[in-house]
Amino acid sequence: MNHPAPILDELRAMAIFATVVRSGSFAAAARALGLSRAVVSHHIGALEIKLGVPLAQRSTRSFSLTPAGEAFRVHCERMLDEANDGIRGMELLRAEPRGEVRITCSHHFGSKRIMPALLAFRRRYPAIRLHVAMNDANVDLAQHGIELAVRAGPLADSALVARRLVREPTMLCASPAYLRRYRAPATVDELEQHRWVLYPPAQRALDVRVDGRDVQIEVKGDVATDSAVARLAFVLAGEGIARLPAYDAAALLASGELVHVLPEIDTAALEIYLVHSKRVGPSARLLRDFLLDSVGDGVF
Repeated sequence: MNHPAPILDELRAMAIFATVVRSGSFAAAARALGLSRAVVSHHIGALEIKLGVPLAQRSTRSFSLTPAGEAFRVHCERMLDEANDGIRGMELLRAEPRGEVRITCSHHFGSKRIMPALLAFRRRYPAIRLHVAMNDANVDLAQHGIELAVRAGPLADSALVARRLVREPTMLCASPAYLRRYRAPATVDELEQHRWVLYPPAQRALDVRVDGRDVQIEVKGDVATDSAVARLAFVLAGEGIARLPAYDAAALLASGELVHVLPEIDTAALEIYLVHSKRVGPSARLLRDFLLDSVGDGVF
């Protein structure tokens, strides 16, 4: 069995290195940690020997990271932040958590997957106030004082942290009435001859995978919407075909109100992320972790 001492020494050295980076100097880090400058320097030196690369250029008056140090600091700072978050989380367990969290999510996904989790969160933490903004637009978090946001698709803003909440399968669906009126497509090529409910309104093409190859379908229709609720209503009313997430389609397929069009075609999964700033308060961390554990595991 491996002795735990070496890895513990390395973790301590990583925490010291992260503190040096954040403090800006070995002396400042030593003061913050209650250590001597020599001890701090010793730990960084041992870490460099272990890694086989220099992490910093230092002299009596200057300190700068090497390219290796710049890359490694990200991991060290993340480790230090997670440790601090864990300690603060345990501190919260000693007393009933209080505070307020502001969260935003879309009307449709929010009502189906987020609201049940928020109700369960309220039962567990009744002293935490929730401010829930149902909004299909991607609002500016800082401008509106929002700590958590549920968003679809990749994250463009590098100032925010995105953690994948759920990966939802999707499928092409239409109502039986629509397929009786326009005849169900038999091949992927026939999809371009059909009417579509366009979501979002600017959608002009859809990427699918057929027999191991990627195919782009041109889509057009008389109905376009920026609302997932409206999209589903239009599809059920026979206005056209649409790519729907499983949380919308599953029960309706089982009841016969919708038909799975060309089930042999693979459509991209819908990626839903939980987004927040790099530093969030204790109540927001509790809600973040609760949503990742519950919604992410498919409990709700």
